Amino acid sequence: MLLKRLAFTIYSSEVDQYQKYLPDIQERLVESLRLPQVPILHAQVFLFFRVLLLRISPQHLTSLWPTMITELVQVFLLMEQELTADEDISRTSGPSVAGLETTYSGGNGFSTSYNSQRWLNLYLSACKLLDLALALPPESLPQFQMYRWAFIPEASDDSGLEVRRQGTHQREFKPYVVRLAKLLRKRAKKNPEEDCSTRTLSWEPGHLTLTLYVIRSMEQLLPFFNLLSHVFNSKASSRSGPAHARNPADSSFLGHKEGHKLESQKVFWSRARQNIEEMVEKDFLEGLIKT
Repeated sequence: MLLKRLAFTIYSSEVDQYQKYLPDIQERLVESLRLPQVPILHAQVFLFFRVLLLRISPQHLTSLWPTMITELVQVFLLMEQELTADEDISRTSGPSVAGLETTYSGGNGFSTSYNSQRWLNLYLSACKLLDLALALPPESLPQFQMYRWAFIPEASDDSGLEVRRQGTHQREFKPYVVRLAKLLRKRAKKNPEEDCSTRTLSWEPGHLTLTLYVIRSMEQLLPFFNLLSHVFNSKASSRSGPAHARNPADSSFLGHKEGHKLESQKVFWSRARQNIEEMVEKDFLEGLIKT
């Protein structure tokens, strides 16, 4: 709880007001992450990461990015392990035991169980960190741009498509959102009462897409992973901006003329950031928001 209070203190401050304390803050976060089997604490660390992205200038966060990326990967691997284990149980033992409170240890020392609310909160918190990193303008998170390929699919260039047409059998790395979306779709088919595959989210540059504050099953994250699997995997990003943009977040908006593009982007991102901060603020109102 102290970690969450500290995060709120920094959230309530001006940009870079606590920058000189960042080494101490980073040390406290790393110490918290070393504690095994404490998903509640780890979820608060992910909330803290989001606050730092909003309140600390990107040049001061360079040393923290390896930790953020590592922890994000660990949680996604844990989700993948749980979904894969659930699939194996269903296949070998039948539907009667699928979804039981089965416990196992992941490679990072975590111990998790199916349908455990505390772990679901951690999964949601990690997904919200990725959502924020994709919603903010790329120039404000230059370090993340070097890692984003691990999480979301990038638009393939023509040469890459040609290689696949020639029948190359090399095993390609699949981003985590693609892998998790596939596993969640399989799981949703086996649990019709939890099937969220028909629910869709819309992509809006500069807006958070994951607005849930609590989830009761991992299937509720399927629309989020489905969206990220498709919106960033198309060369034609005209839905979000001009065709020459590399991804939806890079595009200009509302068809302004070239001379007014920069000013319009400043206005857009100012409003978008205000909306993002309001959404993050609600995550501090634990237990008060009805979902």
